[in-house]
Amino acid sequence: MSDRMWARQRFMTQGCLDRCRLRASAASESKVVLYRAPPGYGKSVQVAFAANTRDHEPEAAVYINTRSYPESCKVTDRLFAELVLYQIKGLEFSRTLTSDVNTIESLRDTLLNAKTTIKICLDGINEANDNANLVEDLICETPTNVKFFIAPDSAGALARLSMMADAVIYGADELAFTEEEISELLGNNDTEASKTIKATGGWPALVRLRCQTPNPNLPPASWPETRSYFKDNLLSVLHDKAQTFVCNAAMLEEISAECYDYVYKTECADQEISFLNEKFALFSPIPSSGGSMAMHPVLREYLRSVFNTTQRERRSYVLKRVAFWHWRRDEHLHSIHAAQEASDHRWARVVSDSIILDVAVRQGEIEVLRTWFEKVPIRTIKKATSLSIGYAWTLYFCQQARQAQEILASSRHPTYRGESKLNEEGWLELVTAIGKATHDELLESQTLCEKWISSFGDRNIIGKGAALTCQAFIASSDRRFEDFERLLHKADVVNQSSNQYYAFIWLKTAEILAELFKGDIARAMHLLRQVNEIAENIGIPKIFLSKMFGVLELQILHEKNHHLVNHESAQASFYFALNYGVTDILWGYTQNHSRLLYYQGFRDRAMALLEQVLSTACERELPRLKTLAKVQLAEFTLLNSEQPEPPILPEASELTFLPNQNLAILAHIALVNSMYRLQLGKQFGVAETYAKQALKCASTISDARTNVSAQYCQALAAFALGSSKLAKRRIIDANLLAEHLNCHFTRLWIKKALLALSPIDHDLFDESPDDGSSEAKATKELELKTEGSSTRPISGDTHSTITIKQLSVLKCVSNGMTNREIAERLDVTEDAVKWHMKRIFSELRVTNRVQAITEARLRGLL
Repeated sequence: MSDRMWARQRFMTQGCLDRCRLRASAASESKVVLYRAPPGYGKSVQVAFAANTRDHEPEAAVYINTRSYPESCKVTDRLFAELVLYQIKGLEFSRTLTSDVNTIESLRDTLLNAKTTIKICLDGINEANDNANLVEDLICETPTNVKFFIAPDSAGALARLSMMADAVIYGADELAFTEEEISELLGNNDTEASKTIKATGGWPALVRLRCQTPNPNLPPASWPETRSYFKDNLLSVLHDKAQTFVCNAAMLEEISAECYDYVYKTECADQEISFLNEKFALFSPIPSSGGSMAMHPVLREYLRSVFNTTQRERRSYVLKRVAFWHWRRDEHLHSIHAAQEASDHRWARVVSDSIILDVAVRQGEIEVLRTWFEKVPIRTIKKATSLSIGYAWTLYFCQQARQAQEILASSRHPTYRGESKLNEEGWLELVTAIGKATHDELLESQTLCEKWISSFGDRNIIGKGAALTCQAFIASSDRRFEDFERLLHKADVVNQSSNQYYAFIWLKTAEILAELFKGDIARAMHLLRQVNEIAENIGIPKIFLSKMFGVLELQILHEKNHHLVNHESAQASFYFALNYGVTDILWGYTQNHSRLLYYQGFRDRAMALLEQVLSTACERELPRLKTLAKVQLAEFTLLNSEQPEPPILPEASELTFLPNQNLAILAHIALVNSMYRLQLGKQFGVAETYAKQALKCASTISDARTNVSAQYCQALAAFALGSSKLAKRRIIDANLLAEHLNCHFTRLWIKKALLALSPIDHDLFDESPDDGSSEAKATKELELKTEGSSTRPISGDTHSTITIKQLSVLKCVSNGMTNREIAERLDVTEDAVKWHMKRIFSELRVTNRVQAITEARLRGLL
C-alpha cells in the first residue's frame, strides 16, 4: 500500500509547479494546513509536494492517499497507524507490533517523542473514514514539530480542524494560480500568462487545459477539453437532482435560495446549496450582497450550455422570471441583464422610469444598455419617454450625438407615457446639457448645466451630481484648476450622498486628467491607485470603470515607463476611447500612443492612427479633435520630410474653443513652427521666438510637458545662435522638471525629434548633463529613475513655494553632495546654491541640512 501511495505521489507532482507559498509559511507557523476548494484546484498536488520536500535532512515525511487503499480492505485505525509507522521507522519496527492497541499507542508515543520535524500528508481523509477521529487526536496530542498537510475528500469535511487556532486554510482564492506562476509554467511568457489569467481566473485545471487545447483564444467553456473535464469530474459524480440544480442555478444572475425557489417554484434550494458547498465548494459568497453567491464564470457558462441543450424550451421563460425577481427587489441592472439574455424586447414596455434612469444615469452601464437597446425596436423605445431619454443618454456616451439628438427631439411628444413626472425632475434637459459636453460643445453645456442646477437641482439629487460632475469635467478640460478643485469637492459630496457610481467614475477621470494636463505623472499615478481603492471599497461596477481607468493608466505608463506598454492592450484601450471617450480622453491617449509608435519606428502605424482619429472627428463633427489631430500630423510630416516644407497648421482664427484649450493648441502650433525653423538650418532667432511663445502658453496653463519640449527647442535655437551657456541651462531646467514630474517619455520624444531635424543638436546634447551617453545607457538610466520614483510620496502641502530648482538642490543634498558638487551638477554658482539652501531652510522652518531632508521627506517632497 505504501509503495503504491508513493508511486502516486511521484506521478502527481511530475511536471507540476511547486508553489511554496501554499505550504512554506504555514509549515513554520502552524500545525495544520487544510486545502479546501472545488475539484481541479490542485489540492492533492500540494499535499504530494509537501511530502516530497525536505527543508532539513533529518525530517521525516508520511504520505497517505486514500485512493490507493485496496477496495477489499477496510483501513482500520490499526492499519492506518501501521502505515504511518512503516513510513517513519521502516519494516523492522512494524514487525514488532502485535495488536491494535500496541500499534496505535506506538504511533502516539513515536509522534509525541519526535525530536525532528515530521510531516504527515493526508490526501482524501474525511469523516466517513474510521481514521478521521484518530487523525484529530494525533493533531491535538502531538508537539508542534509534527505537522499535518490535509486535502479532505470533500470541501466541508473535517470541519472541526478548521476551527483550530493554529490551522491554516487555503481555499480556491489561494489555490488559484497567480499570473507570475502561470508565466513560470509557460517559460516566462508574460503575455500568454495574462491571457490565461483572464480566460481561466487561475483555476489550475483550466490553466492546464488551456495549455493543451489547440484553440486557446476561444472562450474556455467552449473547449472540448473543458466540457469533457466538467462532465467527467463534476457532473458524473453528482446525482441527477444535484445535476439539475447546478444547471438551473447557473441561469441566475446571483445564486440565492430565495431567488432559486422563486424562479423554479421550489422550496428546498437552501438544502441543495448547502450540500453542493459542503461537498464540492461550487459557490462562493459575493461581498456586500446579503448572502448571495456566485459560480466560477467558466463553470457557469458550461452549465448554461448544458441547460440550453437539455431545457431549451424553458430558457426564455426562466430568464424572464429571473428578470422579474430582480425587478421586484429594485436590482435594475440584473433585471436588464436577464431580460437581454431572454431576447425579450417586449419587457421594455413595462420598464419603469426608475429602472432605466437608474441603470443609465446612476450606474452608467452604457455598454450593457447599448447592447440591450439595439435589440429593442425603435417604435417600442419611442412609446415611453424614459426609454427615449435612457437611449439618448446611452447614445451620447457612445459618441453618437446625432442619433441621440434625434431621439430626444422625438421624445417631446406630449402623449408619451410618464412624461409629466420626468419633466418635473428635468431629465430631458439634463441629458441634453450633459450630452453637449460629450460632443465637446463645452461652453453650451456649461451654461445648460448651470441653468439645470438652478431649476431642478433641489428636486433631483442624482441629476445634480451628474450636472456638477459635468461642470467639473469642463473646468478640468479648460485647465481652470482652481475652479475645478471647488467643483470637484461639491460634486463629490453630492455623488456620495446619492451613490452616483457613473458620475464618480467621470469625476475621478477628470481629476486624473487634470494632473495629466499639468504633466504631473507621479501625482496622476497616485490618484489612480487611490481611486481604484475607493471604488473597490464602495462597490463601483467594475466593467466600465476598469476600461476607462485602463485608458488613463496607459497614458501614465506611456510617460512613466514606455517599455512596459503592451501593444495589444494599447490597441484595446484605443478602441474603447474611440467608442466611449470624449475628446480629451480620446486625444490624450491618441497623442501619447501615436508618438510612442513613431518613436519605436512604427511610423506608418502612427500616421494611420492619427488619420483614423481625424476621420472620426470629421464624421462626428468634432472640430477641436480635428484640429488637434491636424497639428500632430503636421509634426509627424515635418519629421518625415527630408526637404523642409512649411507645415500645414490651423490659423489662430480657427481656434474657437475654450480659452485655455486654445492656449494648449497654440503652444503645440508654436512648437511645430519652431521645429520647422530649426530644420531649415537658419532663422534660429525666429525658432527661438516661437519656442518662447510655446513656453509662455504652456506656463499660463501649467502644462509641464509642453514646457519641457519648448525649453529643448529654445535651447537648440540659443545654441545655434552661439549662446552655449544659456542652452545648457535650458536643458538642465527641462531635465529637472521632467525628472520631478516623471515626464520621462516627453524628454526622450523631443530629444529624438530634434536629433532628426537638426544636425547641430548632437553637439548640444553631448555637452549637456545626462545626455552624453549612448541611447542604450540613457534607456537603462531612465528605467532606474522610473523604478526609483514610482513610489514618490505626494505632498499634502499644496501651499509650498519650493521651486523645482530648489527640490533638485534638496535631492543633491540628500545624496550627500557638497555645495561645489551641486553647483557643477546644476550649472549654477556656489552662491546660488547657498541662496537656494537659505530659501529652503526658511520654507521648511529648519536650521540645517539634516533637518531639511527629514522635513522634506515628511512633507512628501523627496
